This record gives sequence, C-alpha cells and structure tokens, in this order.
Amino acid sequence: MDRLKGRVALITGSGSGMGRATARLFSKEGATVAVSDIDERGGNETVAAVRAEGGVASFFRCDVTKGVEVKATVDAIIAKYGRIDIVHSHVGGDIGPADTVVEDSEEDWERLMNLNIKSHFLVTKSVIPHMIRQGGGAIIITITTNAFMNYRHVQAYGTTKSALIQLTKSLAMDYAENNIRVNALAPGEILTPLWEKHFNAHPNPAEAKEAVRRKIPIGRIGTAEEVASCALFFASDDARYVTGNILFVDGGLMAGFYDPS
Repeated sequence: MDRLKGRVALITGSGSGMGRATARLFSKEGATVAVSDIDERGGNETVAAVRAEGGVASFFRCDVTKGVEVKATVDAIIAKYGRIDIVHSHVGGDIGPADTVVEDSEEDWERLMNLNIKSHFLVTKSVIPHMIRQGGGAIIITITTNAFMNYRHVQAYGTTKSALIQLTKSLAMDYAENNIRVNALAPGEILTPLWEKHFNAHPNPAEAKEAVRRKIPIGRIGTAEEVASCALFFASDDARYVTGNILFVDGGLMAGFYDPS
C-alpha cells in the first residue's frame, strides 16, 4: 500500500470500466485522483466510490477531443491540487460491428481519429509542460491488442490504436531527460460495460461470450481490476527504470495462435 502516496493522478475516461477501476486502485495506494470523463453521472459515481473507500477525488468534466477543454481541465487540476504526477490517458472508443473503409462515413472516421488519437495528443500536450516544471511524472496510455493483431471489420479502430504505439515510444524517448516515463497498456478481452453492450447485442450473448473466452489461453475474460493493477505498476516507483514499454494485459492472447481443442 501507499505506493502512490502524496501524488496526484489524472485519469481520463474514468467514469466506468477500466478507468474507474484504476481510479479506485490508485486512491487505495494513496493518490489524490482527478476523475475526468465526458459522462458527468459516471464520473461522479467514480468519485463517490473513491470517497466511500476513504480516498480523495474530484470530478472534472472534459471532452478530451477539444483542446480548450483539455487545457482548462489540466489548469483546474493544477489550481486545485498544485501538480499532476501521474496521467492515465485512457479514453477510446469504436465505430461498431461494420467498421470498414467502404462502410465507414467520413464523419465516423474523423470522430474515431479524434477520440482515439487526438485525445491522447491533447492530454499529453497539456500535461507534459507541468511535469517538466515539477521535475518529472509518469504517463500511461491505453492502446489495446488490436494495434498489433486486429480482427475483421474493425479497420478504423485498429488503425487508430496502432498510432498510439509510436506516440508512446516517441514521448518516452523525448522526455526521458525530463524524468517523465511514458508507457502503455494493451488490454485484450476485458469485461467492461462496452463489452457487455457488444455481447448483449448478439443474438445469443452467452454464445458470443463463450467464443471470446475460448480463444484466450488463460481460459477466461479479464477484469478491469487486472488492468488497473498493471497501470499501478507503471505509475509507481516499481517501474522507475521502465519507459517506452507496452504491456499486454491479455491472458496470453498475443502469445500466438491458440487452439483450445
């Protein structure tokens, strides 16, 4: 415990799922948490959960695809808490089950580029100058395994996620001299509200979930808390000599072709 004692952590997209799990875990480890999301209800629920567990948290509503809002949010956190030591840039989304260059509209494509790439650019752009002034920090970007091994019919999604590989590595190289570590998580199949929505949209949700489970060597779908534990490693001094790294949190999904028969 107390691996993040005295530190301030900004977690974008923390109104539910993996972001919420990370906010709760960081708080339990001593961090003051700035919960950020476009969903006010979800964000405030996360704050309430953190406070109920004895932690310190505040909600900052932000559309991370808009530079003015990101800068205002970062400035508000600095004004309230004096610093930002950790950033988990977690926001992301998809188009849906028919994501191909033929079927995607130009508006769909641009929306996903903004949500999955521009958002991380804006967050890191706003936070890094503060981290330089205060003498360092830790940044964690959420990618996903689709950046490395994609499925059919998720073309824009896979494209946006793959761009985050080089963003992570480039930031890590350029700001290591400022004592800023930049790493990324690549979650595999994690049971989140978004995944539940996809499963429930299937004609046979139980069958869809079982099909996903069978392809994972560990034999089960992961939890948001398991992703949060890996984010904690990157945020803490346990990873003080780790930067430019991408950690797969996928139950062995990326280890190779897996035949469960």
